[in-house]
Amino acid sequence: MKRLVIPSLGAKGLLYAAAVLLLTEGCFSSPFKSRTTTVFGTVTDNDTKLPVDSVQIMITGGKGGVASNADELKIIYTDKQGYYSTTIDVPNSYHKITVLNRYFDKLKYTLKYRGYFSYKDRNRIDYCCPAEIGSKTQYDFMMLPK
Repeated sequence: MKRLVIPSLGAKGLLYAAAVLLLTEGCFSSPFKSRTTTVFGTVTDNDTKLPVDSVQIMITGGKGGVASNADELKIIYTDKQGYYSTTIDVPNSYHKITVLNRYFDKLKYTLKYRGYFSYKDRNRIDYCCPAEIGSKTQYDFMMLPK
């Protein structure tokens, strides 16, 4: 009986194989998985805890690698309660989507706020704001007054 001998990749080879798998993961996603994606949340003032209405929320889609350009997929605005929600069918040509708080779109908010804290599914995060295609993700924003 013969033994099957599998050559060792070594540490460098394993790192290379892992990198290839990570970079191509999106290429092998199931064509049957739903691409319907919902993003929702609130925008509130960090000091007053009051809702901030009419803040622009933009959903962008990425097609390329790490430094790729993003295409605008949808723009929505918060309502009087500071709430926003949208559901989009992400085209197959996009492998990632991002939620952007574009408060600086309105001069009154650019003058009033210096930025915001982001919360994903109610947990504070230091990065912002990828959403998984085919999922439902909540992003809340606490605006930081100047």
